[in-house]
Amino acid sequence: MQTIFQTAAALVSLYTTLCFIRIIITWIPGVQYSAFGRFLSTLCDPYLTLFSRLPLRIGGLDFSPMISIGLLSLLSSVLGNTAQTGRIYIGGILAYLVALIWSVFSSLLGILLITIIIRYCVLIFSRNSTSYNSIWSYFDSAISPLVFKIAGIISGSKPVSYKKALGIAIIEVILALACGRIIMQIFIGLLSKIPF
Repeated sequence: MQTIFQTAAALVSLYTTLCFIRIIITWIPGVQYSAFGRFLSTLCDPYLTLFSRLPLRIGGLDFSPMISIGLLSLLSSVLGNTAQTGRIYIGGILAYLVALIWSVFSSLLGILLITIIIRYCVLIFSRNSTSYNSIWSYFDSAISPLVFKIAGIISGSKPVSYKKALGIAIIEVILALACGRIIMQIFIGLLSKIPF
């Protein structure tokens, strides 16, 4: 039985590597349409497209590959641990899943934070106001509802300027990332100690 689980873990690990390579070569069109690229597409795309339907896309960034690779890594880890111990540890599986979810969520928050900081800096250092047709006006129309919603947590119903809302949102997202990391470390530690 141990050999079966070890072999399955190795195969899942190999498939994870192939899916990772497939994700990387989608960024290189010449390689993507080569014979090797088409082979990987045939092998990996049925699995990867299962996750592309999840609402994990922000602008041009798609975070669904993180979930797909993370779940394959989890499966490989579970199979490898089962081969070594002869048991499946639910606590370890739950801890890994929570860590994976937090990783995706914190990545999204990190991208949001960088975006808000860039916009805040542009507002501070620009001498003239943003024209209606500039790229920043389109950028603002995309992020301002979220910025005001985040800033509303502290400001409540009190109206604030866009620049102030950006500053408040930066502080709140930094606090959310810091507190979330501490809470997740404690929670993951507790989950991993579940004895079964």
